[in-house]
Amino acid sequence: MNTKKRRQKSIVILAAGKGSRLGERSRPKPLTRFLGMPLLERTIRAFRACGAREFLVVTGFRHREIESFLEKLSKRLNDVTIRPIYNQRWEMGNGTSFLAAAPHVKEDFVLTMCDHVFSKDLMVLAMTKAPPPGGMGLFVDTRTDNPVIDKDDATKVLIEDERITAIGKGLKRYSGFDTGLFVCSRQVFHHLDALSLDSTPLGLSAIFQYLSDMGHTCAYEIRNGFWADLDDLNAFKRAEKALFMLLRGKAHDGPVSRLLNRPLSIRLTSLLVNTPITPNQVTLVSFFLAIVASLFLTKDSYLWFAMGGIMAQLASIIDGCDGEIARLKWQQSEYGAWLDAVLDRYADAFLICGITWHVANYHSMGNAGWLLGTIALVGSLINSYTADKYDGWMKRRKKVQRFRLGRDVRIFLVFLSTIFYRPVELLVMLAGIMHTENIRRMWQLRTG
Repeated sequence: MNTKKRRQKSIVILAAGKGSRLGERSRPKPLTRFLGMPLLERTIRAFRACGAREFLVVTGFRHREIESFLEKLSKRLNDVTIRPIYNQRWEMGNGTSFLAAAPHVKEDFVLTMCDHVFSKDLMVLAMTKAPPPGGMGLFVDTRTDNPVIDKDDATKVLIEDERITAIGKGLKRYSGFDTGLFVCSRQVFHHLDALSLDSTPLGLSAIFQYLSDMGHTCAYEIRNGFWADLDDLNAFKRAEKALFMLLRGKAHDGPVSRLLNRPLSIRLTSLLVNTPITPNQVTLVSFFLAIVASLFLTKDSYLWFAMGGIMAQLASIIDGCDGEIARLKWQQSEYGAWLDAVLDRYADAFLICGITWHVANYHSMGNAGWLLGTIALVGSLINSYTADKYDGWMKRRKKVQRFRLGRDVRIFLVFLSTIFYRPVELLVMLAGIMHTENIRRMWQLRTG
């Protein structure tokens, strides 16, 4: 019950800065695109994917343009509430933007900046963490060798006796880096009334140091997860490179996906992610290519048959792009995952039917060819059906899959067999390998 309540924390996003370090690209910075999506929209979508439903966005520089954007975004994301808060003193530092949110916050909240990106595990952790009583908790990255972070520019944190004693960019001795992700108590503003009247520039780090001196802060040390502060163009490039590298580590990738498909699909995704193309549109393109490939496989010609195999492999590579784009742009949806799974099954069936047609009609096998194709088709479909349950079972028991036989291997066998023109052998291999793997999975789940 408590977990559910904590997951409903509101998210306060500071988006008032000018972003002068990004040059002309940063006018205004919250709407600067990173991997094809405005920074502010990326932050909202990311926390929305973690369960957040209320967002308070503190604006400043060119606030009307940002507020207009938020109004349109709110209509597209109709399951969340987005409330802009204009900070008239935004030029006096991001500390004043934090104070501007005070009258609008009614509960404990998560605080972040629009130009910071985080992996899902860190955001979920922030939404489930309880803040210190009446204070602020800061997520501190204690990986001082984190390659994504510019050590010279990062805000540093010193932790002594389990409490934060100093914070700032100029610290010579430090324990880790300020990630820009905070968990705050609603009562924290009670300690800051005097600061709100100060006419000098006020940074968030100064507010945190002030609270720390009074004993109202704590550090949540992290040693895993991804985060990045997108202060300048070099930070953009480092973060992009790191996020694309993370795409390579999908847990359920088979050997062909890991060694061939994923490296190629990531290169294609790096181009597509900066376009308006949606993950579902990529799914449909992949399916269309598979259908065309299956028609080529029915032709009585080596050239057409080989072209069918090449196109099937191309469809398999592109099939990885939809999930990659969805993860990079926080556009994952249950419908998208379901559509991808259903169309993959249809594509598999059409490809095997095309090969079976070819074998039955052009290799003098007749009914024997149809029977062999039916056995291969059933084995392949059951292999796909059992994959999700089997992968979930392996994950729950923290078992490592050293070699995964799935769709990537199946399509690659189609590709190789068409190039070397071995359609009969292909059906035999699909029938034998897929049914053997299905039996192995059932046996492993039975014996535990």
